Amino acid sequence: MTANTRLIYIDALRGLAVLLMVMVHAAATWSPPELGDPTILALVVSGLGGLAAPLFVALLGWGLHQRPRPFRQRFRQAVFLFLCQLAVNLSAPHLFDPFTPGVLSLMAMLIVFEPYWSWPWRRVQDPAVAFGLFTATVFIVMWLVGDARGVSSWAARVETDGVGVFFSHLVLTGTYPLLPWVVFAGFGTAVGASKRSLHATVMMPGFILSAALLVHAGRTGQVWARPTGDAVLTFFPANVPFLIAAMTGVSLLWWLAERIVMLHPLADVGRCSLTVYVVHFAPFALTHGWANGDSWSLHMAMFATLAYTACWGAVGTLWFQKGQRWTLESVWRWFSSRDQNESASDVKG
Repeated sequence: MTANTRLIYIDALRGLAVLLMVMVHAAATWSPPELGDPTILALVVSGLGGLAAPLFVALLGWGLHQRPRPFRQRFRQAVFLFLCQLAVNLSAPHLFDPFTPGVLSLMAMLIVFEPYWSWPWRRVQDPAVAFGLFTATVFIVMWLVGDARGVSSWAARVETDGVGVFFSHLVLTGTYPLLPWVVFAGFGTAVGASKRSLHATVMMPGFILSAALLVHAGRTGQVWARPTGDAVLTFFPANVPFLIAAMTGVSLLWWLAERIVMLHPLADVGRCSLTVYVVHFAPFALTHGWANGDSWSLHMAMFATLAYTACWGAVGTLWFQKGQRWTLESVWRWFSSRDQNESASDVKG
């Protein structure tokens, strides 16, 4: 595949990822706090929405593998993503501190340091073997650092009251720290480098391991999955069972997107996914208090969440079709354009 070729199912996956992100954040904003856990809304969000960030990061890894970038271009792109993260934080003060690292700052770090974390695919001929070594390395490092990855608390992972805490959140203790989320970028790189359907190969052992963990949870009386707290699968921090289950889910979504054309209408949303991701936070600053107290039922919260998600599907599609010049993706290309000639010469060389 050349650098200029677009695959519609990849754009559709980006569209699906960003809409799942919208769903997660809408649920976090409007879900009535007095409702118990688990609820239908919590199950839907944790099941499907929990795959949004892993899918986003995997697609970034896939894209980085397609075209080498010189350092100056990667640096500019990282700066742009950090600025976008700041805009997100300011738009959602009920969720983040102004300088809380998030998924966009994670992507910025992955872009800047791509030559370092992607070394297995330059040293090992078989992409599947490289991915296995890479994943094992990440899991071992997770075990070695242990409690240094921080507590399982949303508040502790978003509070950023100093420079030291900021860098700690970027690497270890934040919502989307470089360790272990780099493993999803490695997965996307492996899929991009492989000549066979590596993601299809990952699904079966992933399903077996996830099923075994589910049975274990049932036999021991443990909670299967929670964003934070005591459970077999935890998102904050992302533990090994979550990484396995999320990798399996991403593999399944990837496999389905290649085969089901019904998902292809999401491609236009995918081509302005950064715009949708950043802008969809804007209404939350004004509306996050709506579900407080006894004003909203579970059904109202579910309807609002799903309606808001569907709305952004339509808005993203129209935005790309009618005003793609006014998207953040357009600004991204302009911001990186000074290095296009240098990048092209690097690829040819």
